[in-house]
Amino acid sequence: MSSVTELHPEANVRQERATRAVLLGNLLSTGLRMPGVETAYRAATFAGATDEIAWEAARRHELTMIGFPDEIHATGGLNYPRGLTDEESSRKRRQALIDTCRALPNPFSGAADPILRGNADLERAA
Repeated sequence: MSSVTELHPEANVRQERATRAVLLGNLLSTGLRMPGVETAYRAATFAGATDEIAWEAARRHELTMIGFPDEIHATGGLNYPRGLTDEESSRKRRQALIDTCRALPNPFSGAADPILRGNADLERAA
């Protein structure tokens, strides 16, 4: 039976801590901005997911954190310009966040922009 320290080598944990900021920056640059997206991505890769599936897990986390427009209830708050109530405005903002998140291209997808596929394509073209 393996000990706990064998399952979680200190060197690996230190490496993950060191690369956390880079991973978070990369996810932010792809459009995923909610807290915890890097944790969702790492958890998926730890469970054996490919980078493409791990990125989709991070997107799913973001959508979960955004929630749904129908979950917003009237608070009796302020009225917004153009006659929108607080509730209507919040629903529209939330739906815009959902639409934006769903439209993000997965940078690890094979159908991504050809420039994002890597150096192998450039080497073949040269």
